[in-house]
Amino acid sequence: MIAARQENLRTQVVVGEENMMTQTKREPFNAGEFSSRKLMELVSGERDGDRLTLDQEALDAVVSELASRRHYLRELRDRGLLAPRAS
Repeated sequence: MIAARQENLRTQVVVGEENMMTQTKREPFNAGEFSSRKLMELVSGERDGDRLTLDQEALDAVVSELASRRHYLRELRDRGLLAPRAS
């Protein structure tokens, strides 16, 4: 009886650790997989009224992707995320 309880507890702990590992594992952010409009929503945090937060690495990837596509350049400059144009 005691051995069965210990085995059950050990199984719960192992399953709990597997769930925790699954929950903390994240796919790397790939800005190229999103449309320009969605990327700009991420930058502005205007998605469904929610405030979205990006870490610095993801924000840099979004800005770089939009700049390479030559989309939303004025908006990015207005937000101070791109250097002003040289005259």
